[in-house]
Amino acid sequence: MTNALDIKKQKVEEITKQLRSAKVVAVLDLHTLPNALLHKMRKELKSDAKILIYKTSLLKKALKRAKLDSLLPAMKGEKALVISNLDPFRLYKKMNANPLKVYAKPGQIAPYDLVVPAGETQLPPGPILTELKAAGIDARIQGGKVAVGKDSVVAKKGEVIKDVVAKALQKLDIKPFEVRVHVPLAYEDGIVYNEDLLNVDEKKMLSDVAQGFINAKSIALEIGYITKDTVEPLIQKAYRQARFVGIEKDIMLPELMEELMKKAARQANAVNSAVPANAA
Repeated sequence: MTNALDIKKQKVEEITKQLRSAKVVAVLDLHTLPNALLHKMRKELKSDAKILIYKTSLLKKALKRAKLDSLLPAMKGEKALVISNLDPFRLYKKMNANPLKVYAKPGQIAPYDLVVPAGETQLPPGPILTELKAAGIDARIQGGKVAVGKDSVVAKKGEVIKDVVAKALQKLDIKPFEVRVHVPLAYEDGIVYNEDLLNVDEKKMLSDVAQGFINAKSIALEIGYITKDTVEPLIQKAYRQARFVGIEKDIMLPELMEELMKKAARQANAVNSAVPANAA
C-alpha cells in the first residue's frame, strides 16, 4: 500500500519533470491574487502556460531537484509556479493583459485623480443623494433618478480615500483600482528576471531607444565617427565644408565656377558702389 510519503515523493518527481522540460519557470504570488483573477488567467493561459499549485514545501523540493535554486528566494508565503514556452516578457504581459477592476477601500491611496463623471445614474432618489453629496459629488435629482451635474473630483492623486468616498464610488459602481498578477521572479536559460524587469512599458522603452539612437547619431556626426548610419551624412557634411572653403579661397574648380563668378560680381559691384560718381 502506498503511504503518504511515497505519494509526496512521486508528486515532487512529477513536478520536477515538468520544470525541467519547461522553457520558462516563473513564481506566481497567490497571497493577494483573487480567485476570480486566478480562474480567468488560467483560462487565458490554457494553451501557453500551466500553473502548478501545490504545497510550497513540495514546490521547493522540485525546484532544487530541477536545479532552479535561483527561484527559491521568492518561494515565501503563498506561491505557485508557472511553466511556459513563452519568453518571460510575453508571459508576464499575457498574465497581466486583463487586470481585475476592484472597488476602492477606505484608507487606500488614490492612484490618480478619482473623478465621478457627469451624467445620469440608475440610482433612485433617497438617502443616497445625501451620501453622494457628502463625498463631494454634485448629485441631484433628474428625470426621477439621481444624476451627477458635473465632473466631481472625490480624491486627488496621492490622497487617502475616505470611507464616505469609498462607499459612494461603490454605489456608483466605479472601480478605480486594478488587481494585477505579481511575478516576483522568472527563469529562462540561466537568467533570472525580477518583476521590475518584466514589467516593461513597451511604448516608453521604444521611445527611449529611438531617442537614444537620435542622440548617439548626433554625437557621432559631431565628432566625425563613421558608421553605416553616419557615413552618408558625414560625406555630405564634408562636401559642404569643402565647397565653402573652395569658394572662400577662390579655388578654381568646375563645380565652383558659378559660385565664384557670382562672388566676383558681388565684389565688383561693391567696389563700384564705393567709387564716387564724379571720380571718373
